[in-house]
Amino acid sequence: MKRGLATILLFMTAAEPAAAHSPVKGIGIFYNGMLHPYLVPGHLLVLLALGLMIGQHAPSSSRYALPTFLVTFLASSALLWWLPIAPLPETLLLVVSLLAGLMVAVSVAPGLVSIFLAVVAGIVLGLNSNPEGVPPEQTGLALAGTVSGAVLAILYAGGLSAWLARFPSWPPIAVRVLGSWTAACALLVLVLQYAKTGAVL
Repeated sequence: MKRGLATILLFMTAAEPAAAHSPVKGIGIFYNGMLHPYLVPGHLLVLLALGLMIGQHAPSSSRYALPTFLVTFLASSALLWWLPIAPLPETLLLVVSLLAGLMVAVSVAPGLVSIFLAVVAGIVLGLNSNPEGVPPEQTGLALAGTVSGAVLAILYAGGLSAWLARFPSWPPIAVRVLGSWTAACALLVLVLQYAKTGAVL
C-alpha cells in the first residue's frame, strides 16, 4: 500500500504543468497549430455547428456566412499575431455552437443570423488561438496551421451537410441529429462551467 502511494506521489511530482493549448511534441509547429482547433472542445464544437448550419441550406446560407467567417477569422488571427490582445471568453463559442446546433436541429434557414454567428465565431476563435509553448518568431507559423485546420474543419462539415441535405430520405435527418448533439454538447459544457464558476460569462 505504501509502495503504491509512493509511486503515485512520484508520478505526480514528475508530471509537467498542463496547458489547454500546449503543443504535441514531435510533429512540428505548423502541424501543432493545425491540430489546435480539434483539441480544444469549444473550437471544435463551433466549427462543427457552424459548418453544419451553413451547409444545411447551401448555397443560400453559405454564400455570405462562409466568406464572413473566413474573413473575420483571418483578420482576428492576424491581429493576434501583431498585437498582444487578451483572449475573449471561450464561452461565446459555446453559445454560438448552441444556437447554430439548435438551428440545424430544427432545420431553420438561418438568413442574417448565420452571418452574425459567423462574425462572432470568427472573431472569438481567432483571438483564442494564441499558441502556447511556441517561440515568438514561430507564432506566425503556428497561427497559419491553426487557420488551415479550422478552415478545413468548417469546409468539411459544411460540405458533408450540403451533400447529405440533397437526399430525400434519412440523410437530412442525420444532419439534424448531428446538430442536436452539437447543441447538447455545448449546453452541457456551459452548465458545467456555470456549476464550476457560478457564472456563465
